Amino acid sequence: MENNNKKKQPLTIKDAFKVLSFIFAAVLISACSKNITFPVSEVVPAAEAVVKVNEDSNGNYEVELDVNNLAAPDRLSPKRRYYVVWMVTREHGTINIGRLDINRKNNGELKTNTPYKPIRIFITAEDDKQPILPSTQVVLNSGEFKV
Repeated sequence: MENNNKKKQPLTIKDAFKVLSFIFAAVLISACSKNITFPVSEVVPAAEAVVKVNEDSNGNYEVELDVNNLAAPDRLSPKRRYYVVWMVTREHGTINIGRLDINRKNNGELKTNTPYKPIRIFITAEDDKQPILPSTQVVLNSGEFKV
């Protein structure tokens, strides 16, 4: 066996700055966004949902919802036709932010921007494509969070 007794060289100022810049950028990116994992649903227990909320420099909020293993709404009891995503805000109440389409692999995503600060996201099963009020059939609920 060969024994290498080479001394480790300290980082140069330039390399140390690169490392610190990378760490700072990673912390800054993670500090600007909030990932919220939804708890297990009693209605669709296999479903997994995560919503990412970012506040931009204009004070608007980008909402990105990813859902996996969500059964088609016509497989629920009672059967429904659509999934609709709702956002709750302190100042403006509950707002319909869009329909969640599920693909053949039972996955779906929704991306939207809003001027309102969300405090909760939930998904309902609906018969109407664009309901004004949410139905009582809530399939996933993030619970309250802070951005």
